[in-house]
Amino acid sequence: MASKGKKKAAEGPACADGLNLPRQTREEYVASVLQQIGAFEERLDELESDMETSGWDDIGDYRGQLDDLRVKMKVLRSRSEELEAVADSAWPDAYDEMEESLVETAESVKDLAAGLSMVLPE
Repeated sequence: MASKGKKKAAEGPACADGLNLPRQTREEYVASVLQQIGAFEERLDELESDMETSGWDDIGDYRGQLDDLRVKMKVLRSRSEELEAVADSAWPDAYDEMEESLVETAESVKDLAAGLSMVLPE
């Protein structure tokens, strides 16, 4: 079953290390980064929709977090587009920086969702 493999991959960490997977080309890596950013943006859209339909008035702090994350997504998109042009000697640092940013963003989106789940009706 193909879906079993997909589920297993989705349950793993956002940026798994040491799996001895075949090396990705830069183009493949950039595509995977853009896919992750797209998934983050979709989740933010869902959270924003939940906030707007909740009728809850005191969402200012969460709105600020959401807006900050949207800005972060734009920066990540811009940086991801620059990755293919990075010099070979600078690639390891650029890669590590992007991975760190993706992990931080995933945690921030998760934290926002957790905070909202405590205040928004289901």
